[in-house]
Amino acid sequence: MKIYKLKTDPKLPHHYIIAVSIHSAETAIEKAGKYFLKYRPIYFHNDEIEKLRDVTMLAQDKLFPTSQYEALDIYGMKQKVVSLSMMKVAAKVNMCTLHHFSSQYEMDEEWFTLFVDQANSIKSMKEKLYDSRIRY
Repeated sequence: MKIYKLKTDPKLPHHYIIAVSIHSAETAIEKAGKYFLKYRPIYFHNDEIEKLRDVTMLAQDKLFPTSQYEALDIYGMKQKVVSLSMMKVAAKVNMCTLHHFSSQYEMDEEWFTLFVDQANSIKSMKEKLYDSRIRY
């Protein structure tokens, strides 16, 4: 998952990454096998993607050697990268899938919870959830 490689669209500046899991057979019968939002969305903006691109260029600069850690600190992106990295690790360990969404407007966590719940019963929502999956 390389956020800096995302193609940005000025019409869709708001980005979210969520983790989705499936209830196990050990849960209540009505929940078993259904999708649910495991980890709340991590929000980032097109501007932050541009900063991550700059971080990558600075960390690879031969003229002015800069470590990736220093470059992240310079651009103020250290906390965001740590959050995204930890989400990726947590998703792998807990057998979740990660999904990326872009939007023209900011969305709240409740929207994602409803969207994932609807994917259990509405085929078009399930397809959108599948299409948004990040394969890492």
